[in-house]
Amino acid sequence: MGFLLTGLVLGFSIAAPVGPIGVLCIRRTLAEGRAVGFSSGLGAATADAIYSLISNL
Repeated sequence: MGFLLTGLVLGFSIAAPVGPIGVLCIRRTLAEGRAVGFSSGLGAATADAIYSLISNL
């Protein structure tokens, strides 16, 4: 049971979005709801995808 709890804690800490964009998405989700938070995250992911597409050209 101890290994399971340790694994869960480590997994959540690694998977947690770290950085200013992650904090912005979390803050907007808590303040304005799931739809706004989801659209913020989708916008950030789209911007990252466009930047990576441009860098690979």
